[in-house]
Amino acid sequence: MADTIMNQLKEIIANKLDVNLKLDEIAENVSLYEDGLGLDSIAIVDLIVSIEKGFSISIQDEELNADLFKNLTTLADFIRDKIKN
Repeated sequence: MADTIMNQLKEIIANKLDVNLKLDEIAENVSLYEDGLGLDSIAIVDLIVSIEKGFSISIQDEELNADLFKNLTTLADFIRDKIKN
């Protein structure tokens, strides 16, 4: 399941966000923010919406914090936990 979540996250970033990256250029441990993939606040909101739709989950405001978007690994772990519950 973890690989599937990670691959789906990479597809969302590569295909739905304006990052100009291919799937194989997205490292799992790189920061999602400006010093990594370069996602700004608008791209993060787009990512959240795409995650909610793509994984059929709802992310509550109180669950959102900077650490959640530290990298794809932390985000994938969060999604996996949401799907389990």
